Amino acid sequence: MEMEKLIGEFINSLNRRPTTKDTYRKALMEFSKWVGNNSPYNLATSDIQRYKDYILSRNLSSTSMSAYLTAVRRFYDYLQSSGKVKINPAKNVRGGARPRKHLTKALSRKETVRLVDAVDSSSELGRRDKAILTLMARSGLSEIEIVRADVKDLKQRADKTILYVQGKNRDRKDEYVVLHEESIDALNEYMTMRGETGPDEPLLCGIGNRAINARITTRAIRSRISFYFEIAGIDRVGITPYSLRHTAAILAIEEGATPAQVKDMLRLKTLDSTLVYFEEAGRKNGD
Repeated sequence: MEMEKLIGEFINSLNRRPTTKDTYRKALMEFSKWVGNNSPYNLATSDIQRYKDYILSRNLSSTSMSAYLTAVRRFYDYLQSSGKVKINPAKNVRGGARPRKHLTKALSRKETVRLVDAVDSSSELGRRDKAILTLMARSGLSEIEIVRADVKDLKQRADKTILYVQGKNRDRKDEYVVLHEESIDALNEYMTMRGETGPDEPLLCGIGNRAINARITTRAIRSRISFYFEIAGIDRVGITPYSLRHTAAILAIEEGATPAQVKDMLRLKTLDSTLVYFEEAGRKNGD
């Protein structure tokens, strides 16, 4: 019970989004189970290392392992700052190395062209789908960013068309993407056929008797992407709807984008995450 109380106090002390707090809580409840009846005040660095070994034995990804250990480290930072422990035993116990390649593969340039060409642009459905494909494969948008986009989020800044986005675990649209020309053209074609729209309407709508003018869902987006993968004959290990976001990064790199530009396009937090794409692009081109 003492451990649960300490975890609750720590979570309440955080000035973070509810989703972040929930992530910390889940990770620390797992740590609490491992600690059992032992006192958290008496753990040494060797104990935290044993906990790391326990996490490793569960075959979690390096990203998940890092998240678990970060939660424990922040928890002990709190205990130390509040005078409950003298040292942080988790301070020097780090997670696994960040993977230097993605499990999800990017499409080649030829595959990307084939995918977009598989769309029948004579209908509103086709034009909407083409807009979705190019927003992801050329401008790097994620599924949830497309779902949450409204007509009013599309703006002109100098000679660039930008779209304000709200990604996963974000509570407002405080970031924007500079749209690629292919995405702009596809969006314009779709909006022209769609007709007059209000600023608060979804940028990409469902189409059909039940979904007409309703906000499209992530499930519908994945279904449509998979449909075009099948039509275009794209069936390789590691190719998923999320591959389109990776494709945007690789194509941008091939066209001369800098690490800073790719980082901004994908809204990545660190340059290290961005450089993984450059390593993959180098391997792809035989460098």
